[in-house]
Amino acid sequence: MAAMDEADKVPVTVLTGFLGSGKTTLLNHILTQQHGKKLAVIENEFGEVGIDDDLLKKNTRMQADEEIIEMMNGCICCTVRQDLVVVLDKLAKRVQAGTLKLDGIVIETTGMADPAPVAQTFFVEPKVAAFARLDGIITLVDAKHIIQHLDEEKPEGAENEAVEQVAFADRILLNKIDLATEPELVAVEQRLKGINAFAPIIRSEKSQVSVDQVLGIKAFDLKKTLEMDPEFLDTEGEHEHDDSVTSMSITTSGEVHMLLVNDWVGDVLKNLGNDIYRMKGVLAVAGSPKKFVYQAVHMIFDGVFEGEWGPNEPRGNKLVFIGKNLDKQSLQRGFEACLDTPQNRAKIEEAEMIKVFERQQNALLGAAQRDDVVAIKNILQSGAAVSYANSVGQTALHIATLWGNASAVEALVQAGAAVDQVNDLGAQTPLHLLASRVGKQSNTANRILCAKTLIKAGCDLGKKNEDGVMAYQYLNGEEGDDVVELRKLITPF
Repeated sequence: MAAMDEADKVPVTVLTGFLGSGKTTLLNHILTQQHGKKLAVIENEFGEVGIDDDLLKKNTRMQADEEIIEMMNGCICCTVRQDLVVVLDKLAKRVQAGTLKLDGIVIETTGMADPAPVAQTFFVEPKVAAFARLDGIITLVDAKHIIQHLDEEKPEGAENEAVEQVAFADRILLNKIDLATEPELVAVEQRLKGINAFAPIIRSEKSQVSVDQVLGIKAFDLKKTLEMDPEFLDTEGEHEHDDSVTSMSITTSGEVHMLLVNDWVGDVLKNLGNDIYRMKGVLAVAGSPKKFVYQAVHMIFDGVFEGEWGPNEPRGNKLVFIGKNLDKQSLQRGFEACLDTPQNRAKIEEAEMIKVFERQQNALLGAAQRDDVVAIKNILQSGAAVSYANSVGQTALHIATLWGNASAVEALVQAGAAVDQVNDLGAQTPLHLLASRVGKQSNTANRILCAKTLIKAGCDLGKKNEDGVMAYQYLNGEEGDDVVELRKLITPF
């Protein structure tokens, strides 16, 4: 399915909140309001019988354009996530066929659901991302009981779902306020802000709020990220709490260097991605007239250049983090090391040199795959490392043997490539990759030439991969005169 323009994608609202917080009541309220929107509702029950569906049926008769899709038996963030993808794909096909018009989709999750995998679905599933966009995560909390849920002790390794639901919220509905006193409500709001200082809190009784406060809020719209109020980001000294889940912001003037930012963000997501629930920001990138805006959910990152800086607008950076065990000083230092300043000049020059080196090395890997001997020799003469390994441990010799490129193998071996270097994909040597593709590709004669070159260079025929397999064993069961010759050539005994 062809991707729609962002503005034409169907907005999706995720309703989350702990058991009994009022999600179904809010959904009924949305369905009975005269908002003129045609909605699909995906409703998830955690149990054997779908009780909420019965509560909703009478309201769907009032709004014939809306439909209920119930997903039974399971947590939407676990085993049922693929069911969610299937349901969304069916909706997409009906919209594309012209048999269904949708103004929005509302997903009500079970009270035990972590919103992160649901949110990530709209970034990592291509079919879903082409049809729908995440509009916002609305978290309902029970004013009377939320504190005890937030304080609940969980088994080691288990997450507190109530804390995560608050942390991921774009908007919090503090519901059932009639059951709590004003001092209790103030205390609850301070506790919620201690976890997520950036989600507006709306008080409600029996989930009665304006539909506009929960639908069409565009919380995941990168353009709207540009509108983050600097004063809203100033949370210093406010809402402090000793819980492990908190929110923080960084604001600086000046510009960042994109290479340094890429390295820093990659390191943060790699090492802290599980602990950082939400991340978003606006950056001033050196050399670019446009603002770089981004959002991230755990390790899923989305960023674009959007909107130009005004002629008199101070260029600066605003970042928001919500997560667990956030070390503000460390994050602040890491980000400040990305600024394009004289103090960081040496680091910038090193990053630029590394980028040039990586581009050169990737060109060598590409030449090895194409069997382009002229390019290989030119790249090596320009200073590339013949045994450089990429992120999965593959060298140019691994790539050349994988494809059975005899000329490339000979050129690389003559240049001193390490013939027994193992990769990170099962500790495979070039010879392992050479043998593993026999039968999948028809160039066995070329593979014999590759093997002769490796043997002449002294490769270890008896070297085993991490599964204890020697290269010749990949050929067991394969037939043909060329295969017999190759097996005999690389058998170590």
